[in-house]
Amino acid sequence: MKFNLQSTKESLMVTVLGLVALAILIGGVISLSEYWNQQPKSCNVAVVQLYGSVVYYPNENGNDASNTLNQTASEDIRQQIEMADADPNIKAIVLHIDSFGGNPVAGEDIATALKHANKPTVALVGDMGTSAAYWAATGAETIFASANSTLVDIGVTQSYLDNVKQNEQNGQTFVSLTAGKYKDAGNPDTPLTTEEKALFQRDLNIMMQNFISSVARNRNLSVASVTTIADGSSMLGKMALQNKLIDKIGNIYDVQNYLKGKIGEDVTLCQ
Repeated sequence: MKFNLQSTKESLMVTVLGLVALAILIGGVISLSEYWNQQPKSCNVAVVQLYGSVVYYPNENGNDASNTLNQTASEDIRQQIEMADADPNIKAIVLHIDSFGGNPVAGEDIATALKHANKPTVALVGDMGTSAAYWAATGAETIFASANSTLVDIGVTQSYLDNVKQNEQNGQTFVSLTAGKYKDAGNPDTPLTTEEKALFQRDLNIMMQNFISSVARNRNLSVASVTTIADGSSMLGKMALQNKLIDKIGNIYDVQNYLKGKIGEDVTLCQ
């Protein structure tokens, strides 16, 4: 019997190449599997950030790009909350706060958006959550804060700097040309009359009462108890907890553990 040496070599080469290809394929599958296993799982808890001054519309204080880093618009926050609430993959919403406050209407707007969400909501206060930022937090089902967080500050202000004496020293005279008795009220270049001050104070008192009533309603407290502490001062986390103005002392890990119990699965934050 004769052997075809050339044919045998060719067959052997095909076999070797086949084995090499199979090894490469298996190695690729294993590598791909390892790659996907290393990727983060789909997140199931939305994190909405409220940092800096609370304003109503985006970049309310001008077109300077730096402003966007120092303020948060309630319009943006509301849209993010609504989108997270409508997303079937999202099981809960966290509002992460580090803000001294700002526009009261914006704070109320965010609180209302949280209250309208159908999923569990948590507000987590970092270093600071006062005034309008605290108002926003009260819309959440549960408020977490550090024992050292600065919180609450229920009050309203419209103070400003009067330039009248400085203008006089500089030889400048303000000329008022208006139609309407109170049209120039609050202009820093003209003295504030007793009537004008009373007018502003009337509106501040109304706004303050709305703030108190909203906190009382959102936190299931009496108006009288909130009024007692509504003097415009802030308080640290433990004192806020004692006054039932927050629910828990904790950090982001405590929030994750809490939400795991609420949604019945491991928590992966969307950031």
